[in-house]
Amino acid sequence: MDLDEAYNPVLQIFDKSGNDITHPTLISRVKRTPEYKENLREIYRLYYQDIITETTDFTDVYKNTLKPVQPIEVQSQLDNLKPKRFKLKPFDKPKPTEDSTRIILEVEAKSKINSLLFWTNKSNRALYVKENLEVRLNNAIEKWTKEKGAFEKEQALEANEKNAQYLEEYKLTKDALEKNLEGASEHVIGNFQEILNEVVIKPEFHLDFEYDETIKVFHIDLDLPEVEHIPTKTASLLQSGKLSVKKKSEKLIREDYARTVTGLAFLIAGMAFMSASGIREVKLGGYTQRVDPKDGQLKDDYIFKIRFDRPSFSDINFTAIDPIRAFENFEHEMILSKTFVFKSID
Repeated sequence: MDLDEAYNPVLQIFDKSGNDITHPTLISRVKRTPEYKENLREIYRLYYQDIITETTDFTDVYKNTLKPVQPIEVQSQLDNLKPKRFKLKPFDKPKPTEDSTRIILEVEAKSKINSLLFWTNKSNRALYVKENLEVRLNNAIEKWTKEKGAFEKEQALEANEKNAQYLEEYKLTKDALEKNLEGASEHVIGNFQEILNEVVIKPEFHLDFEYDETIKVFHIDLDLPEVEHIPTKTASLLQSGKLSVKKKSEKLIREDYARTVTGLAFLIAGMAFMSASGIREVKLGGYTQRVDPKDGQLKDDYIFKIRFDRPSFSDINFTAIDPIRAFENFEHEMILSKTFVFKSID
């Protein structure tokens, strides 16, 4: 079962040998079964979800915005940061004692002294233990002492190596946290470019940016996707379970576009704030390419600019906002009509 390009059901039935069954009566009988109806409802639902997702991949892009880490959180990490220390392992082999050596000798005596004059075995075995006890104990202690010394030397070497490694890791982490707090330029730009490389979203965009370390402000020029990129189909599931697919109105396409580009502004600003906790503001301008009616040439046309401050940005619940309305939380310039037409700004 599938749907054709007009979203009408297409059914193929095969017998056990793989032959295509085309008899109308059999096809009609299959279509009356509960299984057919249930599967058709599921196919409608899947196509519906695909069509809706095509749009929400654009219009809901702002929901991927992460709240920026706060300076107090980074400061807390810095305050609690300590270099790891290598934990020395104890030498777990017990030191030989007179009792433990005696037990070993007694076992040896039993295996070595088995005279036919059995009544002499006990005394001879006791004599064997007595004669060998002191030498054997001294030898065992000497061997144990050497093994213990070699183990502890090896542990000390490993501890020096590991502690040097841990100290280097500590210094690197401390330096990164301090630069994060300071909003150091090299740290900010490196992080931002790394975050940009990891982002995979549907709206295609390009950007240029500058970072002013002296005032901790990110400046971003955002080349927005075009309205032509917005999906043009919308869908609904009727009470009967059937799928209804329609072409969006021009107004709805423009509304989806407005939600996409304003949402993209929040996403990019969030990425900039995530680059370092020391960043205070993100100033972002969004532009698109339009034909200038004066000369017919394609030109960059700015449709909004906005100044995001870190405290206000951090207070937003990005899963519940309307990105167009959320611009009102910040100093911004945007001329958007009730029918979602953007007018140019300086």
